[in-house]
Amino acid sequence: MADVIISVRIENVYEDGTEIETTVTDSSLPAPMSTGSEELELWAEEYLRPLTGTGRVSGDACYDVHVTACSLPALVGQHFAYGY
Repeated sequence: MADVIISVRIENVYEDGTEIETTVTDSSLPAPMSTGSEELELWAEEYLRPLTGTGRVSGDACYDVHVTACSLPALVGQHFAYGY
């Protein structure tokens, strides 16, 4: 499987109301097998969700991951949400 070079903006929102934005730039990840919705969600769960968080180990959180750049154009503009 080939890799993609991807950049994402992540909004980390914690139950106490704290919001922290982080970015990951030019990360090399295995490419998704397909850009179909179900396959893409599974890929994002495996490879993008681990990029979320800021080291907090307690309390609830929500994460929004926005693909801002990618060597696979079909991923640019995709949004994935976790914890809602």
